[in-house]
Amino acid sequence: MFDPLVTYGYLFGPIHHFFVVAAPDMPPSAWWVAAVILFVLGAGAVVDSFTATIPDPLIFLGMVALVGLQGYFVTWPFASHQLMWGMGAAALIWGVNEIWFRLFKQDALGFGDAKWSMLAVTGFGWLPVLFAWGVGAVVGSIWIGALRMMRRPTNRVHFAPFLFVGLVAGLWVVRFGGWQLNVGG
Repeated sequence: MFDPLVTYGYLFGPIHHFFVVAAPDMPPSAWWVAAVILFVLGAGAVVDSFTATIPDPLIFLGMVALVGLQGYFVTWPFASHQLMWGMGAAALIWGVNEIWFRLFKQDALGFGDAKWSMLAVTGFGWLPVLFAWGVGAVVGSIWIGALRMMRRPTNRVHFAPFLFVGLVAGLWVVRFGGWQLNVGG
């Protein structure tokens, strides 16, 4: 019987298991794909925290690599299905922002959050990303409150770092907590 603690050690074993379980339907031998995508999303969040921009080349290369690897390791229909969900998430976020802009004449969020979410949904599914948006909003609100209490109010919040924290929490809760959403009849 395969025991990741014996094969990968006591430190790396649980981390390896997290990445094996994180990406839906990917084979265990492709655990590193989830690790790379999480690294790309984390790098995008770090860049966003300093520059207020999610770099397009990072997200674009991540999407191309992810869809190609999903097609190689699983099937091309699976890869196109995941891509469809990711692009749908980006379109939904863009649409909500567009409605907000039409009503209030200012953006609710930048398109970087939509691109970031597109990559996250394509890699990990929509339920962990939905969880990430909820946790990110709560953690971001706490951050804003803490800044106000320290008399350092801010007019703009760089949301991708909070999304990243929420995504890691969402992957943990959804994949290990057994959360399932039954959308069928």
